[in-house]
Amino acid sequence: MGQDLFISLLNPVLSMVLSAAFFVLWSFRRENRYVLQLCICYFAVAVGFALQAFDLGLGQTISKVMSNSLFFGALLLLIAAVTTRQGVRVPWVASLACVAAGMGGLLWFLLVHPYFPGRVFSVNYGLGALCIVAMMRLRQSSRRSVIDRMIVLMAGLRAADFFVRPLLVALLSGADAGRPPYITSPYWLTTSLSVMVFSLLIALTLLTAVALDTIKELQAESETDSLSKLLNRRGFEQRATTILERSARSGEPVTLVLADLDHFKSVNDRFGHAIGDQVIVDFAARLQAAGGRAVIGRIGGEEFAALMPSTDLVAGRLFAEAVRNGFCSGTIEGIPPGVKLTASFGVAGRFGGEELAPLMQRADDALYKAKQNGRDSVRLSFQRQPMATFAELPAAS
Repeated sequence: MGQDLFISLLNPVLSMVLSAAFFVLWSFRRENRYVLQLCICYFAVAVGFALQAFDLGLGQTISKVMSNSLFFGALLLLIAAVTTRQGVRVPWVASLACVAAGMGGLLWFLLVHPYFPGRVFSVNYGLGALCIVAMMRLRQSSRRSVIDRMIVLMAGLRAADFFVRPLLVALLSGADAGRPPYITSPYWLTTSLSVMVFSLLIALTLLTAVALDTIKELQAESETDSLSKLLNRRGFEQRATTILERSARSGEPVTLVLADLDHFKSVNDRFGHAIGDQVIVDFAARLQAAGGRAVIGRIGGEEFAALMPSTDLVAGRLFAEAVRNGFCSGTIEGIPPGVKLTASFGVAGRFGGEELAPLMQRADDALYKAKQNGRDSVRLSFQRQPMATFAELPAAS
């Protein structure tokens, strides 16, 4: 393989490999559309470099316009992908202004006043300005992990490369910067090397970010109930244990509320499981709306738990009563107006360094008492001892 062919194939092949890597990641979790954008971005770079390096029968002028259009389009896709991942708005107006300026300069120095250095600086400075726009927008993100900071750093370094590299090549090489043959000119060699290095650095950073995102998403799914969108039992117990450990050090009160939907089986039998699912979703939403900082989970079919940090027994009781009143007085589509839905609650405040299991047992005992004594009520557990006493709170009329 000749030197010219090797240089010509270097970036197209590398970009295609990176595009394929992002495609595989996107195929695994297709809801992450930004990963597909990264795949298309690197594919566009590969095609752009192929148009620059090989005579595809389009003519030099058309090839240069198309290849640089692909470079600008690829960077736009990259900016859209990383800003979407970071949870900030894509800076379309500023980005398109940079594209217009860069492509406008290219067309002027290609068609109106042919001048190689003018084309070089127009394209590179347009791309560099795009990187600065991306960096400034990414700095507005609330995400501050190491990988998030690395992405911002990559944007800044790429911007510096676009601004400094063509200037250094022009100063050091002078008129020879763009000398024929174009593929082995100083400008093209430095461009190829720069793109190769930054393509790998940026791609490795983004591949790491996508992998970490996927791990977090899978972990969240393993801890989340798919119907109610609350924590499942495993997720609730893990979060609750963390809160109890923290409160043990700070000495802050913690209250646990257990809730169970009354006669839920009859709801499924009379109105169908689809309506039963709506009841679950409605009750979960009421818990979340009233819970504030509480850790809330669906720990059984129709059983829910809310662990409330910095909350005493009185505040826990008020929370339970608010949810109970709202649920029994509310309406759910598919449930006839004359049918009243109710729930029972058990509330237990933590004593000293009490662990989660005994705390849940006391709250469950209180819930059982509420079920035994007519349902649609809130019961409190006052003592840690096995012979705990319970106080029944009458249902609001």
